[in-house]
Amino acid sequence: MRLCVLGSSAGGGLPQWNCACANCVEARRGSARVRPRTQDALALGVNGGSWFLINASPDVHRQIEAFPPLQPRAGRATPIAGVILTNGDLDHTLGLFSLRENTPLAIYATEAVYRGLAEGNTVFRTLQRFPGQTTWRRLELEKPAELAGPDGAPTGVTVVPVALPGKVPKHLEGLAPPSPEDNIGLWIRDGASGRVAAVATAVGAAGAYVPRLDGADVCFFDGTFWSSDELVRLGLGKARAEDMAHLPIGGDGGSLSLLAGVAARRKIYTHINNTNPILVEGSPERRAVEAAGWEVAVDGLEIDL
Repeated sequence: MRLCVLGSSAGGGLPQWNCACANCVEARRGSARVRPRTQDALALGVNGGSWFLINASPDVHRQIEAFPPLQPRAGRATPIAGVILTNGDLDHTLGLFSLRENTPLAIYATEAVYRGLAEGNTVFRTLQRFPGQTTWRRLELEKPAELAGPDGAPTGVTVVPVALPGKVPKHLEGLAPPSPEDNIGLWIRDGASGRVAAVATAVGAAGAYVPRLDGADVCFFDGTFWSSDELVRLGLGKARAEDMAHLPIGGDGGSLSLLAGVAARRKIYTHINNTNPILVEGSPERRAVEAAGWEVAVDGLEIDL
């Protein structure tokens, strides 16, 4: 089992198109202190050379071109077998429409995410250009699902969807009732090696998932904001981190404190907002994270399990 961080930024990327915060300015200048990042996505390589995207970001085309194992090998024979969605947010789903060119794909999603995206949405007809172009496979909370491509061939890798504190996507607020299926983490297990990767990149609060991170070989965790009032303090918004369903890193109730005792072999913050000071090499916040045994994800980071 192999993992690659395709994109390590929160929605909007770094630099963000409409933002002139200090981090975005540094990134645009080509500063070595703040590296540009594309929007949150992972690639999961399984036995046989097939790959599954964990979320399909709006930057998916750039991400494929930046990671040769995802590129086609002959004709239009892509190694990408499918996409696993952790929620229905646009920064995790818009890339599906960049994958529309007549290639079969399996899409794994909970029923709530499927309904919010595809039911009654005529735009999704572009992913059904021929029978079997898109095979939707339902993820059920706490039930292991073995990953398989559109042809159904097993991979030996299973995912267990775990409900995480979150919220319905912005475009569904007031239209769909909240569901535990709206936002999930993935506990991914390689049947051959027994290695486990935990993916929890959008987490709104502390919860029962915390002890379950123990023993993971790698844990990807929500690194969106350093502080609860980050956007408010910078004059860039009125919502606090928790209002946006993201647990901040710093502070007494932040994830750095909350997860201090978690015994994962590697712990990596990703889905990092463009305003977050951990993006700055050598910043006090970056040093605090690293001193606690955490890594800060960058695009292109590869992990073999």
